Amino acid sequence: MDSLWPLLSAFFPPVLTPSYLRALLPPVVETLGLAAGSMFLAFLISLPLGIAAGLRLPGTRPLLAVLSAVRAIPDLTVAILCVILFGVGPGAGLLALAIYYGAVVAKMFADILRTAPRPPLEALAATGARRLQLALFGLLPLKRADLLTYGAYEFESALRASIVVGAVGGGGLGSELVGSLAALDFPRVTTQLIVLVTVVAVLDQLAVWLRRHPRWLLALAPLGLAALAAYAPRLLAFDHALHVFGEMFPPRLTERDWAALLPRLWETAWMALAGTGGAVLAAALFGALTARNLAPPWLAWPLRRLMEVLRSIPEVVWGLILIAVAGVGPTAGAAALGLHSAGCLARLFAESLENAPRAPQLAIAGTGASAVVVTAWATVPLALGPVAVHSLFRLEWNLRMATVMGLIGAGGIGQALYDAQQLFFYRQMMAYILITWVLVALVDNASEALRRRYKLNQIPA
Repeated sequence: MDSLWPLLSAFFPPVLTPSYLRALLPPVVETLGLAAGSMFLAFLISLPLGIAAGLRLPGTRPLLAVLSAVRAIPDLTVAILCVILFGVGPGAGLLALAIYYGAVVAKMFADILRTAPRPPLEALAATGARRLQLALFGLLPLKRADLLTYGAYEFESALRASIVVGAVGGGGLGSELVGSLAALDFPRVTTQLIVLVTVVAVLDQLAVWLRRHPRWLLALAPLGLAALAAYAPRLLAFDHALHVFGEMFPPRLTERDWAALLPRLWETAWMALAGTGGAVLAAALFGALTARNLAPPWLAWPLRRLMEVLRSIPEVVWGLILIAVAGVGPTAGAAALGLHSAGCLARLFAESLENAPRAPQLAIAGTGASAVVVTAWATVPLALGPVAVHSLFRLEWNLRMATVMGLIGAGGIGQALYDAQQLFFYRQMMAYILITWVLVALVDNASEALRRRYKLNQIPA
């Protein structure tokens, strides 16, 4: 503890002068613009793709394969490729976030839509409704709350991803934070984190309000369109991009790389499994303690703020702090993933409990059952479908993020991928990207098998 205090004290006091806070305003606005513009594009792409995949329309299998392939590429790598194409600046950051989150949200929307309760859909199908009518008048109304919950959550995720995108010149508050970390200006880092946590807290309250008044979502479309126009890419270095992409093929690893591959894969998998496992346990507790329909306000409110802090700080920033305490290696990476994921899953678990259908709960309560019995036999079982989907998806997410943790010295295949990027070994970089894709695809297929086994996919055939 004596050696830890000097390290922590270096982050305080934060720089809260009016002049510095005013200087942070443009990066904050740019970050919000990047998130709004990229997610506007992502939602335009993801909702129809998610519905198509959720309905298992013709071509769904190759569609899911493409989505998995895009999601398997770390967002940092997507950002680097976009910088190669469009140059340094917010345009590259916006496009990288739109591509990455378009695939992520489409896959998750498909999974959420497939957890819709079966009887209402079967009743609608019995009337002769077609697949599109099942989606518009069955799936979307039944899962609107979960879709809104996850959409708002991914907007926050895009906001945090700007930190990683900023590391390679994507602009916004992320560039400011990475610059302050590089300069070891920890008081300014603390200030920027306070600003980031505040912005996420405001967005969280906005998301709650929008869930209660969903018609106002349409008012956000012009803001997203305006942000897209303001931060759209302006430059295309097409000849240079073709030259670089040509150097990525054929993918190739040396004998030394192959010998070190298995330990690197194990480090990556261990980080993801350990971080996700710890986060699920923590989120199960804090999700119940922060659900508005289960916990009293005096308890839920402060714990929600704590969870906001955990998830507002990106995994990479948690990793930088923990590596300074515990040293380089996968332990710090797993702890960073666990802290961030606990905050994310606690919110999603809490809102899954809040979104549980009320009728079965009221029916059990009408028998004279206590609140504990209603929670145990109605609320929790009704929320298990979305909770399982969120948990499995978080494992997939952390497997990808474990590769990004290599950027800061957490080891694993991400370290090898980052080293290849830094040394311009493009064929090695592409080989590691393909290996990461195979790894994520295996986890994706395993989670799909679990969903089928436990009947989490509930759309009529």
